[in-house]
Amino acid sequence: MSGSENEIQARRRTVVVLQDEMRRVLDATRVLLDEYSALTKGDKLQVASALAKVKKAEEDVVTLRSALIRELSQVGTLLVNREDMLRAAFSVEDIFGHINGVAFKMSQVSRSSAKNKKYREAITDLLGLLIDGISKLNESVRALSVNSDQAIKMAAQVQQLESAIDTKYRVYVAMTMKEATNVKELIVVKEVLESIEDCADAMLGAADASTILALGL
Repeated sequence: MSGSENEIQARRRTVVVLQDEMRRVLDATRVLLDEYSALTKGDKLQVASALAKVKKAEEDVVTLRSALIRELSQVGTLLVNREDMLRAAFSVEDIFGHINGVAFKMSQVSRSSAKNKKYREAITDLLGLLIDGISKLNESVRALSVNSDQAIKMAAQVQQLESAIDTKYRVYVAMTMKEATNVKELIVVKEVLESIEDCADAMLGAADASTILALGL
């Protein structure tokens, strides 16, 4: 087998692992909406189940990232852009730290606050945009194996969604500061909004890493 064929196979194997990581991230992000729905119903078992699903997905991503590192160490200098591949993997994994933060902080929201119409609209709106962004990021990573131009295009859409989240986050924080009836409620809801915005920032970082990786394929 020629050197170029070996490189193609090595690239394909590593991209597949990265795609598996990204799919776990998307699945975990979707769980966040289920968790919030459970909060409004006061369903503690469902909230605990959502937290467990997020934790399990994170463990899967850590395992996949370790597998990717092993793969990259085996191919050595055969894969010229292995640093970009590893950077993308760490960027995807970094999103999980923030997803965990969102899941935990939401679990601290009281049922009465979760049912508050203005809070519910704010949090579910930001979560919906976040899921859209992670979905685009997933498409970007999936496109790495077939169409680098498409991967770059999807990553650009992630940037647009992150910008939308940032704009709405500011509006919703201002609303929360006016709506909150006590300090605890203000802190808890504000931290949930901030954690979603932080997750969007991490999402953008992963999109940038995907773009760099696509340019080198």
